[in-house]
This record gives sequence, structure tokens and C-alpha cells, in this order.
Amino acid sequence: MANTPPTQDQNQSVVDRAREVIPGGAQTGLRAQAYNTGDIAFESASDATLTTVTDEQYTDYHLGFGPVILGHAHDDVDAAAQAAIDDGVLYGAGTTPLEVEVAERLVDLLPSVEMVNFCNSGSEATYHAIRLARAATGNKKVLKFEGCYHGWHDYVDVSVYPPTDRVGERYPESDGMLSAAVENTLIAPFNDPEAVNEILHEHGDELAAVILEPIPHSVGCLLPRIEFLETLREATAVHDVPLIFDEVISGFRHSPHGVQGEVGVTPDLTCVAKALGNGYPVAAVGGRADLLAQAGGDNESGVVISGTYSGSLPGLAAARETIDTIVANDVQAYLTDLGDRYRDGLNDLLEDHDINGRIVGHRSIFSVQFGVRGEPHNYEDILGLDEKRFHTFAAGMRERGHFFTPNPYKRHHLSAAHDETHLESYLDAADAVFADL
Repeated sequence: MANTPPTQDQNQSVVDRAREVIPGGAQTGLRAQAYNTGDIAFESASDATLTTVTDEQYTDYHLGFGPVILGHAHDDVDAAAQAAIDDGVLYGAGTTPLEVEVAERLVDLLPSVEMVNFCNSGSEATYHAIRLARAATGNKKVLKFEGCYHGWHDYVDVSVYPPTDRVGERYPESDGMLSAAVENTLIAPFNDPEAVNEILHEHGDELAAVILEPIPHSVGCLLPRIEFLETLREATAVHDVPLIFDEVISGFRHSPHGVQGEVGVTPDLTCVAKALGNGYPVAAVGGRADLLAQAGGDNESGVVISGTYSGSLPGLAAARETIDTIVANDVQAYLTDLGDRYRDGLNDLLEDHDINGRIVGHRSIFSVQFGVRGEPHNYEDILGLDEKRFHTFAAGMRERGHFFTPNPYKRHHLSAAHDETHLESYLDAADAVFADL
């Protein structure tokens, strides 16, 4: 009997079944609702291509929220993970040569890192980093910046996307958050050194940590002023407040040395995940030895950093192979050049079609933002995006075979699997969609 080609009914069946047993029909509700992709069931991915259960293929610019820097189903990364699986996925006691090797790579590459603790996600890493900082200082309050996302937990899920009338306030992003956690979170505008100095002068003896994305990509891309980062480093050092760089998105995507290596500003603690493992669940918090030593597990080390699956062998093997491939092949140089060409091409198209908008980004990340012009420097510069026009753009691009996060505040990602053909196809499709806009 000949194979029956998949139909749209089969796709809808998967979606309908998912909605019966999964909130919103996808992991997580963010994927199902804000991303408006609940009508798609994906079945496979390879290189820069996503394939649905109905054999529809899309060039992927979402890349799993950004981790897939080498391309989906990368042969060498998957082979490394498989070899680790063959030796047993998890031991849960003692140490392994593999975790030592990956930790040594992080120490060698990231300027701030002297010791490392592995975990499974960026949210876990930022949670652990703040706990380490609170233990070291004895303080409770944390300073974060509007528009920076550091994970789902109560410590930091505040003022990521505040509405216009709540800018400058503590704005909890979720119901069910502990009020004490929100009250102990201070908010400042990004790229404002005067605000940093003022807050540290007033609250320096109460602060446990200052945490930020050195390049906030959760709102597309806010490029930091070097003066801002240097002021932040100097002021936190004066007040003996640990500075945490959340490089979950930027680490190993923009540079093997992180944004801290690009700009020459060294924090006390660094969180990495996403591109660290090319899609495998692996993350880490690293930094000053005295801060990490608090989690040493002996009677004099009182910080608990735990997790049954932390340091699982497939994730660490994927991380080792991903890091080595990035370094050996100078992947970031290739992606920076490719990203520049996407940004330049899109800017030309906006001008050709006389569309009010801008293209922002850095290296392998770019965002198309309608209804605004000029380079954004802080969260307030993001307000006023034409969300309706962006949704129309995203739908038109998807119809033409290009998939990215259909959220106007998010971003496109590139991988080493994207090439000239993908660039030309994307710009041709954007030209057609812009004409309709």
C-alpha cells in the first residue's frame, strides 16, 4: 500500500489533542498564545529548516528561542551527545571528566569565570547567581533594568514588558508572584549611568546584586553605551555589590568570550545557557571563586545549588562540542557578516517602500520594528511599536516559508546553517510583504 501523504486534518488532530492535555496546547503558554503558533505541530528539524507533521517546511529564524547556533541536528554535536548517552546519561554522584573539561573551557573563555556550577536552564542560572550574591552580602534587594528578562522566577520576573503607564515602577509579569520578592526588586532604566549612581548611593548597603543583560535582547536589541557599563562596574565595586551579567542569550552566540569580552567590562558572576549547547539543556553560573565556593557542600559552604539533572552527560557533551566548533570555525565572524547583510537588506527595503520602521540587532540577531525610528537605548524607546503591522508582516513571511517568533518585541536568530540562499529568499519575501504593507 502506498504511503498516504499527511493532511491538514492530521496537523489539527495533534493540535486538538494537545489542547486537551496541555495548557494552551503547547509548552509553554507563551508559545501557544503570545507566539500565535498553536496551529502548528512540528515534527522534525534539520540545519536551518523546520518541518511540520504535514510536511510543510520553513526556514527557521526562531531557533528554539536562540540556542541553535550551529543549526538543527548538527552531526558532530549530536554524535557527541549520543556517545555520552552510551556511557550512561546521569551518575548523580562525584564528578566526571566531561564536566571538568567543559568547566575548564568556560574558565578559559569567559573573563569573569574562575569557577563553575552547571544547571539546566537560564532561569536556574540566574536564580543561583542571585542566591550566591545574597549569601555573600547578607542583603536582599536586587537591582534590575527595564526590558531585561532573567527567567520565570519571582526574584526577577519584574518590569520586563511593563505597559506605558507602569514604566519606572515595579511591574510583576505573572500572577502568583511572592510580593516580598517583587518589593525587594529595584528597577532602573537601561543605559542611564546617573540613575545607577543614584540608586547605588541610596541603596548600596541594601543591595545583594545588580543584574542585567549586557545587551538586552528580550526587547529586540538595546546596545549598551560603554559609559553605562563602565559606570555600573565602578559603582558596584565601590559599594561591594556583586555585578551579574545574564549572558543566557548573548553568551557563545555573540562571542566565545561573551559580551564582557567584547566590551572589556568584567562582572562578578555570569550566567550562560542557550547557545552553550546548541539546543541541549545545559546552563551554568560562573564567576569569582569566593562567590562560587559558597556552594561547595561542606560545613563552611552554606549555599545550596542543587539539581538532580545538573551536569547530565549529554548536555555537557553537546556543550563541549559546540564550544569547540564555535572557536575552531570562528562561527561568530561568519554570523556577524551574514547578520549585517540581513540588516542592510531590510533597511534598504524599508526605505524603498517608505515604511516607518527600523532594523535593530547585533551580530547574529536582528529585529524588525514598525512604527518607530532611531536607535533604541532603553525600554521607553521600544514603546509605540506598531504591533498590528508586525503581526501582518510575520504572517506574510510565514506564508512564504519563513518562520520566526511572531512577537514584535522579540528577535530573529541566525545559525551557521543559514547561507546566501536563505538570505536572498528572505529578502525577496520581505520585499513582497512590504509591498502589501
